[in-house]
Amino acid sequence: MKTLPLLVAGILALLVAGCANRRAEEPAAAAPSGKSAVAAQQVAAAAGEDDDWDDVAEVKAHDPIEPANRGIFWFNHQIYTFVAKPFSTAYEFVLPDLLRRGIRNAYENIRFPVRFVNHTLQGRLDRTAQETGRFLVNSTAGVGGVMKPADKIPALADVPKADTGQTLGKWGIPHGPYLVVPVLGPTSSRDLVGTAGDTALNPVAWLGLIFGGALWTTAVSAPSGAHGLPDQMDRYDLATKDALDPYISARTGYMQNRKAALER
Repeated sequence: MKTLPLLVAGILALLVAGCANRRAEEPAAAAPSGKSAVAAQQVAAAAGEDDDWDDVAEVKAHDPIEPANRGIFWFNHQIYTFVAKPFSTAYEFVLPDLLRRGIRNAYENIRFPVRFVNHTLQGRLDRTAQETGRFLVNSTAGVGGVMKPADKIPALADVPKADTGQTLGKWGIPHGPYLVVPVLGPTSSRDLVGTAGDTALNPVAWLGLIFGGALWTTAVSAPSGAHGLPDQMDRYDLATKDALDPYISARTGYMQNRKAALER
């Protein structure tokens, strides 16, 4: 029983990391200013986005349950501060950067079906072919995806990511209400459905279903969640640390990220 608190803390931290890439949308009053604007721009840059920050005001958000969302946001902040961040610090201390990068690359490679299916559903067969090429090269020459030799092949490098929420958006389905989910963080009705779709397409989830059992599922999914936790905590800090209203800043960063994803 002594290990139960540690196990719970680890699982919560992994949930935070595994679902940290989100999307969103209310009339976003105005773009953050001062340090908040700089932080949000840094978040977008860290996420690989290069959109003009002035476009933030053009992104619409529908936040009809803002009081409830703010309550959950406060709860999540406690989880991030007292569980996820310490776990992230320990993860970086225990595992050297080279090993962490290998784990990240391998799990990104495993998620190939998510990108393959969504590029296809979006009608981007050129990107479907590129993703297939990347997967084959990284799985063979990259030793199961631990390394990414495809990045050195111009025709296979820098393929935009694709997810189910993005696909639904490209089909013209609106975001719906903005939501803050306990532990998992910001999303929208559309992207919450998209997250379910991504999970169904993820081979890591298949292994958990095939073999069953909470311990097996945790063992298989733990590295997948842990590898992204340090970056996600850094982005969260950038979006909220110096913000006059961390809730609005986090929501705006999420909206901008998803807007950019739809335009890729």
